[in-house]
Amino acid sequence: NNTIANNPHGPEKSFEVYDPYANNKTIRGGSFLCHDDWCSGFRNSRRMRLTPDSSMEHVGFRCVRDVQP
Repeated sequence: NNTIANNPHGPEKSFEVYDPYANNKTIRGGSFLCHDDWCSGFRNSRRMRLTPDSSMEHVGFRCVRDVQP
């Protein structure tokens, strides 16, 4: 099946209560930093804020593809 899956992007911007004019973007979780038994902050469903120029080692993206037999 080569159809596009439902992949909602979430909000474009985040809102910081203590700094409402901050230029942050919303990112989705899924880091290798925490084990899922004790760290809910990095679950795939979690949303966090970062500045667009962030370059932390645990921020990135994954490419996934089905393997053809």
